[in-house]
Amino acid sequence: MTSVSYTDLETYSLFLSARVGVLNYPGNIHDYVTSGQVQIIKKDISHLSKNGTINFADGTSYQTHALIAITGWKLSPNIQYKPDGIEASLGIPTESMSSEELAFWSHLDKEAEREILQKFPYLTRPPKNVIPYKQKVSPYRLYGGMAPPGLTSRSDNSIVFIKMVHSTANIIIAETQALWAYAYLNGMIDMNKDKVYQETGLSSCYGRLRYPCGFSAWYPEFVYDTVPYADMLLRDLGVRSRRKRIATQEVFSGYTIQDYKGINREWAEKRRCDEGKKVIRVNLGLNQ
Repeated sequence: MTSVSYTDLETYSLFLSARVGVLNYPGNIHDYVTSGQVQIIKKDISHLSKNGTINFADGTSYQTHALIAITGWKLSPNIQYKPDGIEASLGIPTESMSSEELAFWSHLDKEAEREILQKFPYLTRPPKNVIPYKQKVSPYRLYGGMAPPGLTSRSDNSIVFIKMVHSTANIIIAETQALWAYAYLNGMIDMNKDKVYQETGLSSCYGRLRYPCGFSAWYPEFVYDTVPYADMLLRDLGVRSRRKRIATQEVFSGYTIQDYKGINREWAEKRRCDEGKKVIRVNLGLNQ
């Protein structure tokens, strides 16, 4: 990229999350930039005036025929949960966290950030231009990307939030999450209750550090971590996460939804096998 027109384009996507575009037309999209047909302006809008003039905060202006505004949203859920103040325990965004809750999560976030940056030192060098938007609420903090950590740590598996994880691989996410959620709601997942908050803090902090140019600081969102996330859910279920037939395919070929065919059957067979072993142990008196 040697053209001056390219200087305003983002050249490296490692820190970008699931906000991707799809090119539906033939040709090179960069040609629109180099020809001058597309101009890239990165400025804050101050106000609009007559004759299609957009006025920027730095005093400059630009004239156009149309303005398409993507004005954002509120992260807080529209559903009102009772009793009041339960949102933090559910792991959903809230503006009313207590001082104890703020201190608790602040400590977990610091510990998680230290551990993550030790394992992935490249994340200590994020790009300078990150998402400038701020939310006045706490982020989603869900165990496994679905379950409330407060309830989970108390063995209350009564609710999950499906598809709060935003990813480009929606079908893979939906397939693995649906099975995990069913197992979780029925108390069929073995987990260390003492580490629920720690693991939730790690996943929440990882998103913030891994994708600073996205919205992962507020909710789970990723592009390149879909397969590791699905692997994590399958390991919780006791289902094999390496789905390829041969080792070279694991290294050189990508994963599609076809690779996850049969996970429901595999999990059901494992459950039957585990239950059979329990019956044998009881009959032989091995649990005593």
